[in-house]
Amino acid sequence: RDYLFVVDTSGSMYGFPLQTTKALLHDLVSQLRPTDTFNVLFFSGGSQVLSPTPLAANAGNLSRAEAMISKASAGGGTELLPALQHAMSLPRQPMTSRSVIVITDGYVGCEREAFTLIREKLNQANLFAFGIGSSVNRALIEGLAHAGRGEPFFVLNEKEAHDQAERFRRYVQTPVLTGVSVRFDGVDAFDLEPAVQPDVFAEKPIIVIGKWRGERSGTITVSGNSANGPWSHRFSLSEVAPKPEHEALEWLWARERVRGISDFAGGPVTDEERATVTALGLRYGL
Repeated sequence: RDYLFVVDTSGSMYGFPLQTTKALLHDLVSQLRPTDTFNVLFFSGGSQVLSPTPLAANAGNLSRAEAMISKASAGGGTELLPALQHAMSLPRQPMTSRSVIVITDGYVGCEREAFTLIREKLNQANLFAFGIGSSVNRALIEGLAHAGRGEPFFVLNEKEAHDQAERFRRYVQTPVLTGVSVRFDGVDAFDLEPAVQPDVFAEKPIIVIGKWRGERSGTITVSGNSANGPWSHRFSLSEVAPKPEHEALEWLWARERVRGISDFAGGPVTDEERATVTALGLRYGL
């Protein structure tokens, strides 16, 4: 497992939010396993990284991280997109499951660009977002987590830091597959969400939602890398009969499509996106 903590230290984090962030970080870092690797990146107007390469979670490196966290101070603007670009460019060890943990109060203005970047890099890292403070931008935190196929966490005060850190650990403690791909053979599949697959965790499986045309034939192959080497499993569509109790799936698909487009509501919405949401709403009664 590899962890990359991306931490907001802008002016809006001054005081209570930053103190809560430090409590959360100390809790998360202190529970790393000796076999884990990690790194910490602080960002505001610019960014500062603990190490150019992942560090082993040994006593010496953890002490370095603890010292960096303790000295952190708030000030400057909130440049989330350059920080994410920096984070995604950092190298990682092969055959590891990387989790990027963004910790911020969410007062940024680059939602569309950030969501797009995260989705494009989904096969390289899962992303989890922690919203800090009592007036956190929940829409951004939930949007970041949705784009990264992770989970949103909200820490309103220092007392909640441990419980939310523990909840996060339960999600990521057991990576099952990395480098996941889904291949369709003899199946006319389209409108798939997500287009790129994240890692599979024991507590958080991947879900692929999409549509298909024509006969119920062909195969879907899921593959990836497990701890024991390459793994794959093939599903035959002809052996999977539709069931009446599953008819709600088409509405779930439509909701997922609308949600994916709505994640970009913080930026300019194109005529095509507006038309797509309108058509889905009318067709599925959303």
